[in-house]
This record gives sequence, C-alpha cells and structure tokens, in this order.
Amino acid sequence: MPIRPSMLALACLAAPALAFAAKWEKVGDAGPVSVYVDKESVRRVGTDTRAQLEWRWTRLTDVPGADPPKQYRLERQLQITNCGNRSYAVAEGTRYADDRGLDPVSSYKYDESALPYSVPTPRTVRDLVVTYVCAVEPAKK
Repeated sequence: MPIRPSMLALACLAAPALAFAAKWEKVGDAGPVSVYVDKESVRRVGTDTRAQLEWRWTRLTDVPGADPPKQYRLERQLQITNCGNRSYAVAEGTRYADDRGLDPVSSYKYDESALPYSVPTPRTVRDLVVTYVCAVEPAKK
C-alpha cells in the first residue's frame, strides 16, 4: 500500500511526541499555571540535578520583550538545581503557542558556566520544583 502525503504528514506531527516520551509528574499550581517535571529526565552529578520542566498556562501569556508581541501557552525548561544549597538556574527553554508543544514562538539558551543561580522564595511553585528534583530518584541510564 503506497504512503499518502496526508499519512506522512500525520506521522511527522506525531514524531516529536513519540521521540520525547516524557513522564510528566505534576509538582504544583500557581494561579493560571501548573508545573510538571519529567521524572525520566532527572540526572544527578554530585549536588547538581538537571531536570526538564513544563509550565502549562490556562491562558495565553506574553513573551517578555518580544517585538512584535508574541504569546505562549506552554514553556519547557531545563533547570539545573544545586541540591546542596537549594539554588536553581534555568539553562534553556522553549515557549509554545499551543498546549501540546508543537508550535514554538520563542526559545532561549544561556552559557551554563555563567548561569545566575537563585534561591526560590519559600512556598512557591519554584520552591516545590527544587524540593521535588532534589528528592526524586534519578532515572537510570
């Protein structure tokens, strides 16, 4: 049976989801946003823990400083957490206009050797993320 162009297009759309089979676990909510951590992405080296986060917004949110203005609904980040002193830094991220992560509108990446680490404010969603990634058992390679 020959492959139709429409079938090929559907397969290509599904490929990102299949290639990135994340196990998202909800960590917390803050008003219009919920944050999830991909348990399979957690990696620890010494006191540093790397994890993929997903911020899911219930409404469109403005991309900071975008000209022309852009809006997003979902943001995926790579967070590096120092579990020894409970500080964190966001190394990179991509914002998406849709809630499935298929329509990127902006992305960013920082030099990891110069990341500004911060200590999260207690009882915030970011504090919950730091607590979670430092307590979860890292995925086996």
